[in-house]
Amino acid sequence: MRYIPTSDAVVEHLRKQAKKLQRSGGGKHTDLLNRVAKAAGYDHWRHAVQCNENAKAATQMRSIREECEAIIAAERRGVIKILMTQAGVACPAFVLFSTGVGDAWLLEPDEQLAMCLVWQGAREEIGISEDPSRIEVAWDGSYELLGDFFRLETNNPKIGDRAIGGYPLNEVRKMLDKAQSTLSKMAAVIGQMDAVEITSEVVAQMVKKGWSEEEVLKMKADGFRYSPGRDSLLGPIMDSDDMDDDETEVELR
Repeated sequence: MRYIPTSDAVVEHLRKQAKKLQRSGGGKHTDLLNRVAKAAGYDHWRHAVQCNENAKAATQMRSIREECEAIIAAERRGVIKILMTQAGVACPAFVLFSTGVGDAWLLEPDEQLAMCLVWQGAREEIGISEDPSRIEVAWDGSYELLGDFFRLETNNPKIGDRAIGGYPLNEVRKMLDKAQSTLSKMAAVIGQMDAVEITSEVVAQMVKKGWSEEEVLKMKADGFRYSPGRDSLLGPIMDSDDMDDDETEVELR
């Protein structure tokens, strides 16, 4: 399909032209939309709409690229900066952050995808397509926020699979929660998607927060798991015959 840069104003002008023709007895509205679109150089009305969506997508991706540059600049200054992009036709909201310790990242909250922007002080390529007819983001791999660690599985040979500490994860979690879709939040709650086993490290972390070690170990024996995202203990998922709610959640004190 040919791409013609098309603004909202152009689409609205074509729509008004079709309505004007319809009021004068020009025929069916859908046929008139196709007629005015063809007169303006488009193949049909859907072609005009698609070109408009592509233009919006290109604008959105340029905005994301600019925000990537802002995060890279912040990391080069050793400054912690956390941003959320606007959701649009090209993609949902993303989260970007600089760490102040040499790394910076672009994250997709719903599918937990990651792209490295700066690694150990060196700038990485911003893998965002410039072609308005085909929007792509070259994600490096996937991530999880596990307690104080940023867990990665990437195809970037310089990074590989690793868990990284020292990032501003409390602030990143808040921004991810803000950017994440409602559907993904519900799925995470129901499926305990971020829950991990209560290890000795988790026990130590919870004791620091005021729990007694004996109490934590008892809950571990009862099948509870730890949710880093919610900083909570999650009870085992039960059948509907066993209880009304699928999950028991205990907030850390």
